[in-house]
Amino acid sequence: MERHLLVCGHGRSGSTLFYNMLRHTLQGFGMFDSEVTAETVIGRPGSHCSKRPYDIFRVPQILQRNTGRKQLDLVVMLRDPRNLLVSRHTAVPDDYFMGADHAYLVLPDRTPTPTAPGILQIHKAIMEVTASGLVPQGIFFLKYEDLTAHPEDVKTLLAQQMDLRFEGRFADFHKGTIPDELHGPLNGVRAVEAGQGRKWAAPRHRKRIIDQFTRFPVLHELVIQLGYEKDRGWFDALLEEGAPAPAEG
Repeated sequence: MERHLLVCGHGRSGSTLFYNMLRHTLQGFGMFDSEVTAETVIGRPGSHCSKRPYDIFRVPQILQRNTGRKQLDLVVMLRDPRNLLVSRHTAVPDDYFMGADHAYLVLPDRTPTPTAPGILQIHKAIMEVTASGLVPQGIFFLKYEDLTAHPEDVKTLLAQQMDLRFEGRFADFHKGTIPDELHGPLNGVRAVEAGQGRKWAAPRHRKRIIDQFTRFPVLHELVIQLGYEKDRGWFDALLEEGAPAPAEG
């Protein structure tokens, strides 16, 4: 059976990093040199793999375009919401890229605008697709933290759980050829870096985190649901640290 492997989910969760790892190692799938929506390519003959985080909103439409009845497999990217809230993108150097209720929309030859869905809308879409039954073989949920800390273990799990074949190491992705359009979101091509789990805890981000979790308290439920905390104690401790430092650009 022909297949389509779709990488989607939260933006700024390593989807471009992961896709470049797949381009370097995945066997038997056609790959693309840029981010494309699965709707435009799922009708092509053969098995392919595409990456677009916001395709999580388009799964029903993608399946409608799937006239060849390919098996649609999803890898959904996740990351600690607190780190998403302080993430940066080269296209928007002077502002945080993603918030609870919006993110920046980056289009070629246009000024980025804060009009794209944010963390809460994306996570709602993930939950709806998960519960819909549209992907009966199941979804592979991939945390950024696991990908960067244990890339080869992730590759082994993908091979076992999704019946995929690989040659080479995920960690060597940066030694291969990376198309220009898959450079930008990486914020620079370099070896995999682990150990950034508490980037959000830096003093310069304190104001940002307090503001977002105060305005959108449902974020607390999300952090606990994803297994990054057991309760709100971390936030209480953050408030007790005193006046937040100004955010740096």
